Amino acid sequence: MASEKWNRRGTYSNFIKHLKRIHPNEYERIVSSDAAYLSEEENVFSNDRTTADLGNIKYKQNQFILSITKNLIIKCGLPFNFVEHASFRDFLKDCHLKFEPVSSRKLKRAVIPLLKNNVLKTIHEALNNINHLTLTVDGWCDRRCRSFLGVTCHFIDSKMIPQAYLIDFLRFRSPHNGESILRLTEDVLNRFNVKEKVFKIITDNASSMINAYKFGLFTDEEDDAFDYQTHSISNTNSLPDDYDGKLYLIFYHIQFAESELQ
Repeated sequence: MASEKWNRRGTYSNFIKHLKRIHPNEYERIVSSDAAYLSEEENVFSNDRTTADLGNIKYKQNQFILSITKNLIIKCGLPFNFVEHASFRDFLKDCHLKFEPVSSRKLKRAVIPLLKNNVLKTIHEALNNINHLTLTVDGWCDRRCRSFLGVTCHFIDSKMIPQAYLIDFLRFRSPHNGESILRLTEDVLNRFNVKEKVFKIITDNASSMINAYKFGLFTDEEDDAFDYQTHSISNTNSLPDDYDGKLYLIFYHIQFAESELQ
């Protein structure tokens, strides 16, 4: 495809940029194929399945790819590139004779974003039907010492069933101070439009967490300390009778909060 000949060994380390700059026609063809695949996946998720031919090979192919993504990659935590392994493709040929190989790039750019959008839609619908919720916020570091901030919400639905959702898992860049934690938390609340529904925030004993939710927010340290020492249900904070729906955050100061939540 390229007009020039290269005498060096190895692969081109930035092939996509090279393709976009030197071979724009081929690049557009690859991008358009991914867009067409995404539109097909949206049809698979459509509730109107009367138009879908259940005997269609392409439909079964898409369902098979969705099952691989949900059950093997998401639930089992396998890497994306395992779908390109020769042994895995031989296994798929034994299970599905007409299965077309799928690339990890297609899973990342087409299937995963679609599944994420569907999950976010479900979370938005659930949060729109409640009036009050509680947040838990915690930070983690991976093996490369990159910091992340996880935010979960907890509430009781209309059927009196406790529900818990991971609403966001953010890259937490420095500085790791209270202002940064507060800013990220407010961004998440504004994105889900639940800022006025939050009643309590539960976190650990880190100084940055304490500073984040003490600064400019309502606190009741005496009641929280009393609740932690007695563990009495009758003494826990409840919604006040004159609660007006405004932001009413309480820093729930619990040492070893992780063991308490379990």
